[in-house]
Amino acid sequence: YKFFINKIWNAARFSQMNLEDYPTDHAFRPEDESIADRWIRARLTRTVAEVIRGLNEYRFNDASAAVYQFVWHELCDWYLELIKPVFYGEGDTAGKRAAQKTLLDVLAASLKLLHPFMPFVTEEIWQTLIADGRSIMVSDFPTADEAFPDPEAEREMGLIMEVITRIRNIRGEMNVAPSLKLKATLAAPDEPLKAVLEKGRVYMTSLANLETLTVTGEMTEPKGAATAVAGPVRVYVFLAGVIDFAGEKGRLQREIAKIEKDLAFVAKKLANPDFLAKAAEAVVKKEQEKARGLGEKQAALEAALKRLTALAAGG
Repeated sequence: YKFFINKIWNAARFSQMNLEDYPTDHAFRPEDESIADRWIRARLTRTVAEVIRGLNEYRFNDASAAVYQFVWHELCDWYLELIKPVFYGEGDTAGKRAAQKTLLDVLAASLKLLHPFMPFVTEEIWQTLIADGRSIMVSDFPTADEAFPDPEAEREMGLIMEVITRIRNIRGEMNVAPSLKLKATLAAPDEPLKAVLEKGRVYMTSLANLETLTVTGEMTEPKGAATAVAGPVRVYVFLAGVIDFAGEKGRLQREIAKIEKDLAFVAKKLANPDFLAKAAEAVVKKEQEKARGLGEKQAALEAALKRLTALAAGG
């Protein structure tokens, strides 16, 4: 937990530096919130519910694990990175104020959730950030506020984050320097998906370190691009001249092998008469949809592998 405490401390320092110009009389306006602000509030709502349930049922390990996961992997690893373009950019004052308000609210709630498990560190940070003269021990414990469940924001940010992760994975596996800006294209099969990707443009450009990002409905694979799949979205990262084509070929082959293994497992389950007879209709349908999705991913990756092979050969 030493690294976790460092993570919290660094998050508090980041917050303190970026909240210095936040006006205490700022009026919260939900319409100013970004998709990232809505997402972190929704994730906080779920975490609060999990922590309260764990404490009420004396499952303290579950309660601590829930807040640990949220603070480290969602607040620190994602949200703090997502709002940096807003804090360090120019022009979007309303967006910056909304992000500051969200950061302050979420960090304060996180400290309260952590306090039963880490009383001294959370009290120290609380006194530095909140500075109202009261101890964190006499503040109200968070409640799972019904105003903030937001499954739409969770779905949309989930897709945006998956795209960022796919581009980062390609960069890492191909040994592309983190400082090198890349060009990427995202192909979405319909307008609503394209709209979601446009919402996440600033996040994807910043966190994936892109020089250019194109969102298109054209699903034809372009030349000279590494390919990944993020749900229904095709991710194309242009790497001609900066990658080892043999390495990219190996990556695609590994992804295809994994999908083939997963597909075989699902197919075996769907071919089992006992499963079909005893499982609920919704469960069977879910497995069928999973098989269909895996099949589509497999086809897309095999096409990408074929194209890469031709590209490496000079096609």
